[in-house]
Amino acid sequence: MADVAGKVVMKVLTIAVGIPVGVLAKKTVETVWSTARPNDPPRRPKDPHVRWRDAIGWAALSAAGVVAADLITRRGAEEVWRVVLGTEPPTPKSKADKKQEELSSAG
Repeated sequence: MADVAGKVVMKVLTIAVGIPVGVLAKKTVETVWSTARPNDPPRRPKDPHVRWRDAIGWAALSAAGVVAADLITRRGAEEVWRVVLGTEPPTPKSKADKKQEELSSAG
């Protein structure tokens, strides 16, 4: 039962850390784009005036921001756990572990 409580606490910490990190990541991506390109980012790829180069550049920059925010959020939540609770946080399950559980419960 303590394992379940630990996972819930870790999720709450991740959300608490993730919200400001997400806002900062969004602002950073938009600032980098406006510094590199004078025009607005192509938020709607269906727009006929969007150039391929701009759409691909915006997609790559946005993806890099999401991945960085995800990493910072997880590591930040783990550090908060260590500082507040003084122990190691629960380890997240890998996709392979989750898949193995699905296979063993189905069969």
